[in-house]
Order: sequence, then C-alpha cells, then structure tokens
Amino acid sequence: MSFFTTIKKKTTLTAATNQVAKARKAEGGKADQLYKTAYEGFEFVLSDNLMLADALYNWGFGLLNQAKSKEGDEAIKLYEDAINKYSFCLTVEPYYLGAAVEGGVAYMDTARLKGVAPDDDLYVRAKKCFEQAGNIQKGSGAFNLACIYSISGDNEGCLAALKDAKEFGHLPDDADILSDPDMQKVIKTPWFTEFLENIKAEKEAEAKAEEDRKKAKAEARAIANGKVPEKSEESDDSAKAETEAVKETDASEEEAK
Repeated sequence: MSFFTTIKKKTTLTAATNQVAKARKAEGGKADQLYKTAYEGFEFVLSDNLMLADALYNWGFGLLNQAKSKEGDEAIKLYEDAINKYSFCLTVEPYYLGAAVEGGVAYMDTARLKGVAPDDDLYVRAKKCFEQAGNIQKGSGAFNLACIYSISGDNEGCLAALKDAKEFGHLPDDADILSDPDMQKVIKTPWFTEFLENIKAEKEAEAKAEEDRKKAKAEARAIANGKVPEKSEESDDSAKAETEAVKETDASEEEAK
C-alpha cells in the first residue's frame, strides 16, 4: 500500500472516530446517520490490515453506544454486532484493553436485555472478557467482575474483586457504585457497607494528613521568617520538622547565590 493510501486511511479513521463521538451527543435520525457514516469509514480502513485493530475497536465502540440508545431486538442486534467487532479486534491484537473491557460490557448489556439467568453463557463470556482485561492491565476488569459476582450471589468473589479494583485504582466513585444496577443485590449487605465505610475513613484520614502537612509547612515557613504563628499542639512536631527543612532549603539557596 502506498504512502498516500496510508495517510488517507489514517485520516478516514480519525474522521470516523470523531463521527462516533458526535453521534453519542446527537439523537434520533441524526445520530443514526453519523453512526452510519462512521461505519462506512471503518469499513474503508479495514480494506487493508493496517490500523485494523483500531478500526475494529472504534467500530465496536460506536455500535455499543448506539445500542444503548435503542431498545429490544434492535438494541440486541447492535450489541451482538459490537461483540463481533471487539472479538475480531482481540484476535488481531490480543492485548487491546478497551476491546476486552467493552466486549464484556456488551455481553452484560445483552444478557440484561434478554433477562437471562446469572449462569447463562452471556455472563460466562463477559467474565472471560473482564479476566482477559485484568491480564492486560491489573485491576482494569475488577469492578465489572464484582458486578458479575453480585448478580450471581457470590459475596466473597464480589468483595475480592472490589478490593482488587480499589488496589489498582479502578474503583468507581461511591455514588456510581451504589447506582449500578448490577450491584443492587449487595449494596445493603453488612460487608458491603463496611467496605464503603472503610474507604470513606481512609479518604478522610488522607485528607486530614494532607491538611496537617500544609498547615505544618506554613507554620514552619513563618517560624523560619521570625514570626510566631498560632498552632495546635498536634502540629508542633510537624512544624519543627518542616522548620528544619525550610532552613536547610533557604541555606542552600543562599549558598547558590
């Protein structure tokens, strides 16, 4: 393939991706037309293997978001098409994180629409996608796995997955967790309440520690400048340590001059 063809395909891919972004903000027929134009662009890019994975992923991303705006069989058909694109993408590029995560989401959305049982093959396939995501990047599929465990009533598995999501920085905000339809079976259980309370306590402790650090630093700077600020007993030791650090910094700056 020539250099100019490569440039054209790259430009087409960028334009098609942008059209998906616009379609997500549009409604009705306008959104559908934008999605259609984007899909034509992705199809053009797929006429050659270059940028194949990116095209498949973004095509699937468009279908996934379009499906969320539809209902019934129309939505299911779009979800299934998105799953095919994500699966193909992972065949081309097994470490494509977005395709693994969103492929699992598409399976779960389809399962929810069809009203299948927790042990249905759709949930099994979703679980495999999230596990694959976790192998690509630690914790990236953990919260989604927690949702699957919640649906199936596996409290131990759900808690373990939530802890993994927290450890690797992939845990959503409390409000998002509590409003997630897949977490409704566990949000009133004692262990889940304790989990959120522990997170809240950790955040409050971190915020207080940061506030104390800033206060001690301000006091130390004031002392170093010959002022006597008002301070609490608990910040006295921190202020002394900060004062020594400030003095050393100031001395170093003076020597540099």
